Amino acid sequence: MKNRSIIIAFCFVLIAGLCVTGCTTTQRGAGVGAGAGAGIGAALGSAIGGGKGALIGAGIGALTGGIGGSMVGDHQDKQREEAEKVEMQRQIEMEKQTRSGEGKTFIEGHYEYSKKKKWVDTSKRERVWVEEYEDENKKVEGHYETRNIPSGYWEEYEEKTWIPDHYE
Repeated sequence: MKNRSIIIAFCFVLIAGLCVTGCTTTQRGAGVGAGAGAGIGAALGSAIGGGKGALIGAGIGALTGGIGGSMVGDHQDKQREEAEKVEMQRQIEMEKQTRSGEGKTFIEGHYEYSKKKKWVDTSKRERVWVEEYEDENKKVEGHYETRNIPSGYWEEYEEKTWIPDHYE
């Protein structure tokens, strides 16, 4: 029975690891926490209360591990964003102090608008009656044909783009 609970715990952790591949840090933390909590809960529940205990322990472990992992992942995301912001400010200060900014104007980050064009296709299909005619000594009776009527127009729009701090 003990080997079975270890295998169950290992499977929960393995599945959680596979499920969070390519996720954000918050989602990855929640998935790993849920998998680890489910595995630990299943192992403890199995040791204490048998099969039902393993299921209850896995459920409670997954819930608490998911919440805790989500909080840890969110905290890591915020720390990473703050570190990136500090690094960017450091680079700007270094650039101000070096000769690279000398004789140039410092421009703060801002939005710029650029005009763009895109083609809006308004083509349509139309059914047309074709009269009877002869083609290479064959008689072709009157019939309907579907024809494509090409049309459209250019639409202008503005695109908003963020330009970071820089020297000009």
